[in-house]
Amino acid sequence: VLINLLGNAIKYTKEGAVTLRVNATPEPFILTFEVEDTGVGIAPEDQVRVFDAFMQVDQPDAEKGTGLGLTITRQFVKLMGGTIDLQSTKGEGSRFRVELPVEQGKKAEASLPTADEGRIIGLKPGQPEHRILIVEDEPENWLLLQRMLQNAGFQVRVAEDGAQGVEMFRIWRPHFIWMDWRMPEMDGIEATRRIRALEGGPQVKIAAISASVFTSQQEGVLAAGADDFVRKPYRPTDIFGCMARHLGVEYVWDSAQSMPAEKAAALRPENLQALSKELRTEFSDALLHLDRRRVEEIISRVREQDLALASMLTEPASRLAYSEILDAIRSFERGSVGTAYDSA
Repeated sequence: VLINLLGNAIKYTKEGAVTLRVNATPEPFILTFEVEDTGVGIAPEDQVRVFDAFMQVDQPDAEKGTGLGLTITRQFVKLMGGTIDLQSTKGEGSRFRVELPVEQGKKAEASLPTADEGRIIGLKPGQPEHRILIVEDEPENWLLLQRMLQNAGFQVRVAEDGAQGVEMFRIWRPHFIWMDWRMPEMDGIEATRRIRALEGGPQVKIAAISASVFTSQQEGVLAAGADDFVRKPYRPTDIFGCMARHLGVEYVWDSAQSMPAEKAAALRPENLQALSKELRTEFSDALLHLDRRRVEEIISRVREQDLALASMLTEPASRLAYSEILDAIRSFERGSVGTAYDSA
């Protein structure tokens, strides 16, 4: 919820400030936060529709997205038993206010993550050096990814649009490219096509990054020559796991394990062979509509046929990480009709 609201506030605020306020009241415990900006604001006639699926209000100079961000935000708030409301004045800014009922936690439950949870602290010695190129037009996105990769020990350069990305590939010859899909002027698909046509282009690994949830759009990225697809907002394990698959790079973790234990039973596309086409279609529809009741009911039906698969589905479903299940279903379906796919 915070990622979506803060992301929108930054996106639509060219001047001024974005403010996050947090408060909590006891008995009953209510967590409240407000995201306020001094951006373009939303007209009164659009405010009643802004939470509708696929609805994007007309904003000058704004990059178009899928139109699902605020719909998903409201659904998550509703699933947690909370409320979200909007106050906005056209040309002056907007304020989103979220209230969530919570339970008082114990001090031990609020402690910082421990080393046992697994965190990358560097690259294993003796490996080849890898050059990583980030092609991303939003500074708040590429700065985070750049810092994450540099802290791990990679050589990193940034191109802030598709054309720069093509030219930097030609000059610097990176081994791996993180390619933002939606960019002005030249998008990630066109940049990927041009890079693949250059000398050394077929060999470089390219992973597309996008917040899109549509099958046709993901397939378009892969058809343009991308090797993999990572959905925004991503976690460090998504980024480093993808690079491990395609570069074979190995990391030093701050725990005794080389990878976090929870990754051992991760859902993979090939695990879905037992599901019928009809059930996969029904499952995808429930996931896209964020229908928690239907998702749980379908997993219960799967449990009757395949206990191990049901366990793999339950873990991401319990975190409401529906995109992970959708990606696995779509990767399996691409592979089942003879299209090459990366099983991760």
